[in-house]
Amino acid sequence: MNNHYNTTYAKFNDLDRKVFFPVEEHPVVSEIDNNIVASDKKMLTTDYKYLSVVGDKYTVIRNEEILIPLQNQMINYFDPMVLEDVQIKDYISRDGCRCLSEYILPKMKREVETPKGFRTDIGLRFILKNTFNGSGSIVLYSGAIDFFCTNGMITGDYDVAKARHSRNFDLDGFISSFTKSIERFDNLVIQYQRWADSKLTDTVKVQQLFDKLTRTNSDEPAKRSNTLSDRLFAQYIDEVQNRGNNVFALQSALTHYASHDDERFAIRSNGDDTTLFKRQEQVRKWMSSNVWNDFLENVIAI
Repeated sequence: MNNHYNTTYAKFNDLDRKVFFPVEEHPVVSEIDNNIVASDKKMLTTDYKYLSVVGDKYTVIRNEEILIPLQNQMINYFDPMVLEDVQIKDYISRDGCRCLSEYILPKMKREVETPKGFRTDIGLRFILKNTFNGSGSIVLYSGAIDFFCTNGMITGDYDVAKARHSRNFDLDGFISSFTKSIERFDNLVIQYQRWADSKLTDTVKVQQLFDKLTRTNSDEPAKRSNTLSDRLFAQYIDEVQNRGNNVFALQSALTHYASHDDERFAIRSNGDDTTLFKRQEQVRKWMSSNVWNDFLENVIAI
């Protein structure tokens, strides 16, 4: 037991991670107007490198202020053997203005099997997003990952905790969301199994669903040329070959788009490491939308 604990402890106490960088605040001074100090602005830097200018009410919440307590929560909640092979990945873009930290727990896995005999393991994952330019809130995502082809997926509004960069920032909301997401994990896998058992034979309605989700104009087919909707439908057909004709294959087509930089869903030249997470946010919105829920209610007998 001690070996497992020591291995986990070492991973979670690596303070040399690049995401643990300092953020300093400075006054914004005009070099043109007699060195006047802006009363409603301040400048953020890291190691004397410019990050951004934000409002004076903006409160810096450094990554380690959230991640270290969350890691301690994981250590307290899980058996060390569960955390022994935890995968930790950090993504930093825009010179540090946008940060993402991902934790994948391979041993927290449950099996889903389709009537066709296809089997895959669903694991647990957490992602923290933080920014240092005033562009958004601090967000903790908790969700599932399909280990068959690493179809990363964040599901449902209940799996998201947000907090603004303000002096009233409270870590308790993130800790509570972390605990609830673990409690919901088994129910999420049960939902996936129900989707795997739900036959889906009307491909026309599947294409129509993709059109609605991506806001593709289906009334003018002559103008369609490799739209996102068309590529999602092609991915669905590929997923059917492995998973069978069911809702799980439909969901997997969406999560493939959210987790792959490949020929069908290539990241543009101006994209970066965070592009896939932006896609995951979009897919999460699609799967929480009335369009998606109406489709399940009216087309699928679950």
